[in-house]
Amino acid sequence: MYLTIIDYGSGNLRSVENAFSNAITDNNLKCKISVTSDIHIIANADLLVLPGVGSFPDCRKGLQNIEGLIDVLSEQVLFKKKKFLGICVGMQLMFDFSLEKIRTSGFGWLSGNFNKIKTVGLDYLGRKFKVPHMGWNSLHLEHIHHPILKEINEKDQYYFVHSYYLEGNQKNQVIASTNYCHQIPAIVGNENYLGVQFHPEKSSLSGQKLISNWLKWSP
Repeated sequence: MYLTIIDYGSGNLRSVENAFSNAITDNNLKCKISVTSDIHIIANADLLVLPGVGSFPDCRKGLQNIEGLIDVLSEQVLFKKKKFLGICVGMQLMFDFSLEKIRTSGFGWLSGNFNKIKTVGLDYLGRKFKVPHMGWNSLHLEHIHHPILKEINEKDQYYFVHSYYLEGNQKNQVIASTNYCHQIPAIVGNENYLGVQFHPEKSSLSGQKLISNWLKWSP
């Protein structure tokens, strides 16, 4: 089995690679990892991971700069049904569009768009909320029987860094959410493709549980 982490100039590639490598070793899985922008290697992978750090338009541009990459991803995920995980902006790109900086189209695999987090109310210490949302949060499990949530509960903490959140989405696409100022979808997906708004590679043991679940998941 071959896992490819897609390198398009945006993402914590070393951290993501190390996290997946550790999960593969811990679970005694037979899986080789490559980090690449080569669309031929990507097309022949069994598992696909799309990290994303930075702004939505910049990440979209990075993908477009690799000729044929977006088409190859859609073919492999939507038609060949390969298992896919989008991380942070990699998750956001799965949707229709984002309003970050300028309205920018995503892949359109899932329904919804991204708007700036609304800083309403005060936190538990009476302070004004800040954007970006940066720090550790627990999850509210919406679809508790989904395999990605195996042995994960609301005591687990995940590391978020983002200023935009998913809105206008279909409820059945949301597997887990978090709360920062208001409800924010945190794990989303359909069939063989999932996305997480947080960074599992930076989320310690909780993140490793989720990565392990994704690796062992059979959609």
